[in-house]
Amino acid sequence: MGNNLISWAVVLVVVCTLFTPVSSAPAAAAPPAVTFVETPIQSDTTWTADEGPYRLIRSVAIEPGATLTIRPGTEVQLAEGVSLTVRGSLQAEGTAERPVRITQSAPSGRNLRWETIRYNGTESSTLSLRHTTLHGGHSGITTTSGAGSVTIVDSRLENFSVAGISVNGTAMPPVELTRSTLTDIGGHAVRASPSTGAVEEVELNTTDRRRNQTVRHTLGLALGVGVSMETIRLRYPTERSVRDVDAETLDRIGLDTDNDGDIDRSLDDDVSDVSVSGRRVEISLSRSVYVSSRDRLIVEYGGVVNPRTRGVYPIGVSVLEHRTPQLSDGVHAMYVVGEETTPFAYTRPTDLTRVRGITVSQSVFDGIDGAGVFAAADIVTGVRISESRFTDVRGDGVAIRAAQSESSFRDNRLRAGDAGIHVETRTQTTLVASENRISESETGIRVRQSERRVRGVTRVTLRGNELVANDRNGLEIQSETSEGELLLANNTMSENGGDGVALSNWAIKDSRVSGNQLFDNGDDGIAIDSHVVRNLTLSRNRIADNGGDGLDVSVRALVRDVAATDNTISDNRGHALAVRSDLLVHRVAVAGNDLTNNGGAGLLVSTPLTHNGRLSVTDNVLVANGYGLVARGTLNATVQRNDIVFNTNSHVRPPPLPGVDPGTGVYIAEGPRGAVLDQSDPDAPFAELVANPRLRQQIEITRLWGDTVAVLRTDGVSHVRSTTEGAVDVRRVDGTLPTGVELSYANSTPDRFRVADNDIYGHDTGMEINITQLVTANTTARIVTDSIQTVNAESNYWGAASGPYHASILPEGEGDEVTITNGWVDFIPVADAPTGQQYRRPTARLDAPSAAEPGSRIDVSGADSTAGTGSVTTYHFVVNGTNHTTRDSADLRLQMPNETLSVSLAVEDDLGIDSNASATARVRAASSGDAAVSAPGSQSAASGPEQGVSSGAGLRSAWGLLGGGCLLAALFFGGYGMVRTVRNQPVPMRGVFVQALAAFGILVWLVAGFVGSTQLVLVGGAAGVVWGGLTLVAYLLATRL
Repeated sequence: MGNNLISWAVVLVVVCTLFTPVSSAPAAAAPPAVTFVETPIQSDTTWTADEGPYRLIRSVAIEPGATLTIRPGTEVQLAEGVSLTVRGSLQAEGTAERPVRITQSAPSGRNLRWETIRYNGTESSTLSLRHTTLHGGHSGITTTSGAGSVTIVDSRLENFSVAGISVNGTAMPPVELTRSTLTDIGGHAVRASPSTGAVEEVELNTTDRRRNQTVRHTLGLALGVGVSMETIRLRYPTERSVRDVDAETLDRIGLDTDNDGDIDRSLDDDVSDVSVSGRRVEISLSRSVYVSSRDRLIVEYGGVVNPRTRGVYPIGVSVLEHRTPQLSDGVHAMYVVGEETTPFAYTRPTDLTRVRGITVSQSVFDGIDGAGVFAAADIVTGVRISESRFTDVRGDGVAIRAAQSESSFRDNRLRAGDAGIHVETRTQTTLVASENRISESETGIRVRQSERRVRGVTRVTLRGNELVANDRNGLEIQSETSEGELLLANNTMSENGGDGVALSNWAIKDSRVSGNQLFDNGDDGIAIDSHVVRNLTLSRNRIADNGGDGLDVSVRALVRDVAATDNTISDNRGHALAVRSDLLVHRVAVAGNDLTNNGGAGLLVSTPLTHNGRLSVTDNVLVANGYGLVARGTLNATVQRNDIVFNTNSHVRPPPLPGVDPGTGVYIAEGPRGAVLDQSDPDAPFAELVANPRLRQQIEITRLWGDTVAVLRTDGVSHVRSTTEGAVDVRRVDGTLPTGVELSYANSTPDRFRVADNDIYGHDTGMEINITQLVTANTTARIVTDSIQTVNAESNYWGAASGPYHASILPEGEGDEVTITNGWVDFIPVADAPTGQQYRRPTARLDAPSAAEPGSRIDVSGADSTAGTGSVTTYHFVVNGTNHTTRDSADLRLQMPNETLSVSLAVEDDLGIDSNASATARVRAASSGDAAVSAPGSQSAASGPEQGVSSGAGLRSAWGLLGGGCLLAALFFGGYGMVRTVRNQPVPMRGVFVQALAAFGILVWLVAGFVGSTQLVLVGGAAGVVWGGLTLVAYLLATRL
């Protein structure tokens, strides 16, 4: 035994001796050689992996004319706070297998960040990175010169506290970023904000310039371009200066909108917190506040202590939205201390700041605290971003702030904390985006123009984009003074929390919206809110299932030359197509559209002033809406060859329209608030038609001629103008004025609203006319015109060959009713058959059991319902007062309660036409001993007695019979085997198989009972207890005998 132990010890010693040097060799090896760099590079130089790593222990410059080339596999280390400045050229030439790495010096457990690679080159300079990783600095690359070029290909910029790429100075060189990744960036990934960016003016005034005094400061900031902000951040030179600043010392904060030094819009109530951290002061607001380009932000606060030494101290000024900076880092207010120090006044640089030529392609932005790409300057042009992914960006995916900007985006995928693409400009914007997908952001694309005094132009072209599942709007364009020229083609805007498209411009002109898909948005599909809309084409769009209107055009002055053709607008909660103006609607054509199953009107055209603007509504399908066609104020209208049928949508609550009852096919009315009247060279003097002496005198003084127009309003001051002086304010915004309503006399023919060759039926009211004398009462005038205004409604089909019902004109008519509140209608002759397709309501039929046991599962079905037109697609079940709507599924499974179940069913076809009546059924709660009795056939909306079918539950069901059969077989074979066992005879079936057969039968009952009738659960449980007792008795008999 002892010898064995000795032998094993010797072996162990030998092994340890052999392997100890090998395993300890790495620890004992000397560290790799480091090449230290601390002198300027003044001639062409090459760094290689064999001579590396290279460590810069102080800031080093590549001088003009010199080129530093870094070969594959080389590592370059920069010590804390060190920069590499490129005045000549830098070429980092890694490969996929052997990349170049520029990083921190060897890790020592501390976050020792280097400063930046600073590009300050000449026209012949280049900074080129290929297959290179930059890691661990404050900013990866910083440009301070606009000459030369910067190219980054197949590279990675990671773990930077400020920016991946940053632009300083007043200009920037072309920057190209291709197939590269920027990740883990503490600010903006690409920050192109030279000098002060787009800021116009920043100044800081103090109550006392003497050293070491406690003073009050007033900050004035003119942003130049509009910006949204939630936080104002000021960075002082020392902590001592601001340690006493708090909410109590904040005297005032707000916006000076007229540049007189006084606050016109206070933000005092919006301040939620004033905090100091080190030398930084932050003023937080409780909500986001938008500051336009003409507003001046004023902040006045006390508690600031002047430094002990005189001088001019820069105070960094920043505003933030979602904790993301919105201004250039170069914005500073100069803080003057010392009476003998010359005050410093901010003067704008002579040269405009410019950002030009940012090209990003096939790159990835991930883990970015700010924006993916942020550009702020007076002029931003040549921004080209394509085939890139923005996957985790907490600010905007791309943010541009400029007086003028031009940018394009192609085939990108963006998901951002704010907008996917955000362009904020002062006067002019050109944006082109195609084949991008922007999702799960606050807004898909946001374009805002902030100038309030100078007219600008907003040109936006979107083709083939997907703007989906964003918190607010898919596309959002806002401006106060710009004219929007838009092309939106073949885009998808869906599942956004707000509007699919929200346009709020001063004017929208020469625009086309075509081939887009807008569905499942929380508010409107397309919402246009403008002063003027002119030359707008809306065609081949599908707008469906939105929470508001399908297409809403709301204008404060003029809608002119608008064509809506071949659109499908359906299943929206609001109106399908609404055109509303506060003044005039002229030359609007609505043709060939399918406007179906909307909660509001199929078509709503409304203006408060009666006028002679032209409206054409032809060849449309207006079916199954809350209202059909509603027209107010436009008397020169043609409604022809339309299908206006069954607009009685009973499954939504129609938005209210004053004076119009839901279920009305056509409603025609005057403008409720006045009229626009053209003298039209009448025989009688125009002034004689005015009853109000004050207005008559005004007319006489004006000496009206044939081109005079009067604007008569009940909601404002009526007035008259010669067209040469600019009639009706519209001349200032459009240059032309539609002819007003002609003043008519006994021998003249009045203007007519023509409704012809339409199919109008299936309504509570087919047509209602409400046109009084043109102006019967006005706060300033009374106009005498024709006492009766006639609507021409000949040759329409009203649902019956006998024509519409009218109490005095055609009381024998069996079609839709025509009512006249004011005015008159001529509907003779009538069409005796539909001019187009014949539409019919579907019929609901309901199959349900007549009785079922409480707790059991039952099925009710509308599968036998029939459609008069198309097919049945929607089933509205009401079960004991609770709605259950299913689409494309005719069946509904229910659990039977302890009381009688009342079920009704209404159906809709694929156009949304609903059944005229509901089918009903009552399912009686049966006791456990009752059999479910079914009557033949099914219940339909037209049938009287209650009918149903068997529920298929209980012992007589298939599962009940299967379980019972297995248990009976087990009893037979068990009993027979017991008898043979007592007689000492062989048994035909072993006991284990008998037990399995019985267990299977009981299990079938239990499972069927849990998913169906509770009766089977009780029977199965009882059978299990009985079988267990029988098994025990059999065992005792077999062992005792």
